[in-house]
Order: sequence, then C-alpha cells, then structure tokens
Amino acid sequence: MNDSNCRYRENNWYYVSTRQALMDLEIHAHEIDFLLPFWYGITEKGTLVDQSQLEALLLARRNNLPILAIVHNFSDPQMSGLIHEVLTTPKVRQNLILAIENLLITQNFAGVNIDFEFVPPEDRPYMNTFIKELYCRLSPGFRVTISVPAQVEDNPQHPFSGAFDYGTLSQFADQLYVLAYDEHFSIPGPVASIGFVKRVLDYAVTKIPPNKIKLGMAVYGYDWVETGGMPRTLSYQTAVDLARQYGASIKYDEEAQESTFTYTAGGVRHIVWFEDARSFSAKLALVLRYNLGGIGVWRLGLEDPRIWKVIREKLI
Repeated sequence: MNDSNCRYRENNWYYVSTRQALMDLEIHAHEIDFLLPFWYGITEKGTLVDQSQLEALLLARRNNLPILAIVHNFSDPQMSGLIHEVLTTPKVRQNLILAIENLLITQNFAGVNIDFEFVPPEDRPYMNTFIKELYCRLSPGFRVTISVPAQVEDNPQHPFSGAFDYGTLSQFADQLYVLAYDEHFSIPGPVASIGFVKRVLDYAVTKIPPNKIKLGMAVYGYDWVETGGMPRTLSYQTAVDLARQYGASIKYDEEAQESTFTYTAGGVRHIVWFEDARSFSAKLALVLRYNLGGIGVWRLGLEDPRIWKVIREKLI
C-alpha cells in the first residue's frame, strides 16, 4: 500500500451485554474507536425498547468512547411482520426517526447503527426511504450508519439481502458495515473464508465508496453436528477448550484461511469452524488492500485475545 492511500482506519466493535463483554470493554475501551451496543429494539408504534446496560454505558463515558447505538428489530419475535409495518407506514417511520433523534440527543451518543434483519425483499424501496429520511433528519449532527448483509451481486429478490440496495443506501449513510460472515450456517463450513470475503468486497466497492465501508468481521465459531442444521455459536476460548476436551487436533485450513476441527460426542460427529488471530489477520489485510474505512467486529467478548495485538500492528 502506498502512502497516498494511508488514512486512519477505525477499529469499531459490536457489543452485546454479557459479563465477558463487559470485562473485555474494561480492558480495551481505550483501543476502540466506536462502540456499537445492541441495545435498542423497535416497536410497532415506532418507539424504542431500552435494553441498555448501565455498567457498559458508564464505562464508555469514563473512557470517552463514542457510541453508535444499534437500533434493531429483535425485540419482537415476529420480526418480518414488525419491520414491514414500521418501514411501510409513514407515520410509524417518522415516529421511529424522532425516537432515534431523541435517544441520541438525551444520551449524547455519536450516532446510530441501523441493524434490520429479515426485511422482506419487496420492502427495498421503503428501506431506502427510511434511511434517506433518517439521514436528512440527523446529518450532519450525528453519524448515520447501517449494517448490511453480505452480497456478491445485486439480487432484489434474495430473501435475506434483497431489501438492501448498497448503492442507494451509501448515498444516505456515513458508513455501511458490510457483514462478511456467516458464509455457512445451515451446513458446516467456514464462518467467513478469505475467498468469500474477497468476493463480497469485490462487489461492495462497485456500489459503495471504499472509505464508507466498514468490513464486518467475525471473531466467533460454529459447532455443527455432521448432518447440518442450526449450529451452536462458540467463542474462541470455548472452541479451543472443546478441542482440548475431546482431544481434537485443530487444523488451520490454508484455502479458507480459518481454523477447524472435528470431534465425536455421544456417538455423533461434530464439525467446528472458528476464527482466531491468524484468520483475523488474513482478513484485516483485505481492509488495507481495498483501502476501506475500517472494521466492525462481531462481537466483543468472543475474540481470541491475540487479535488486539494484530489490530495494533496492522490496522493503524
């Protein structure tokens, strides 16, 4: 990378209120540029459900750590119905925008991160409208950001990512967190192989200015039964402990650039893939190669502790 491409790249982390996450925040708050806490759920009336953790809030304030409050649609079990109603009803949409503005003002937050999942693909125009209206209301006083699912092409009919129009969203957001993980979920495989991340970025940079892209990076693992189905989420430490418990040999897959092992419990064979400092470093190199604006890591408390050394050495 030549000097003309050098710029400060942000080290931003997602946060879910767990004991381990709070411990990690206490250790690393001074190394994080923005914290994205998963705290504010939406309702069918366009109001917000406050799920914040006071200890983390106070810790962030003591460390002058700016917060991008995540506004999400996981506060209601009927997610797709809820988000459809909120996005397509102008009055509710405006209520939500005003509720977000009020939250940012009263809590002195730096901005917002919109994290809407399972948005029906036919609601794509309404998703665009919401972000545009939010941006016009909040910018330039607050940072408006959105987390978007990984895509390798624009497919408006895709059931999970079709509602997310990278090109339009990038016009009305300061940052897009491109979540380049969960490559495999219902069947065993890498969480985010290096080839998958490259393909996601190859497409993303054609639609989004690279400086607006924050690469969504995983620091967790999945444990599947061999036949597939819903995996169990593992922290790095849990994955390592599991391998030790069953005498499994951890292998670093050079093609995927990710660690993996298998074990048998109760006569059932399991397949594990997980992220560690080496796989994280491989993907961090792409942030530099594509000249991105930084990273958004899911999530604090799950990571290989050695990742912090990698960040200090490579990111800035």
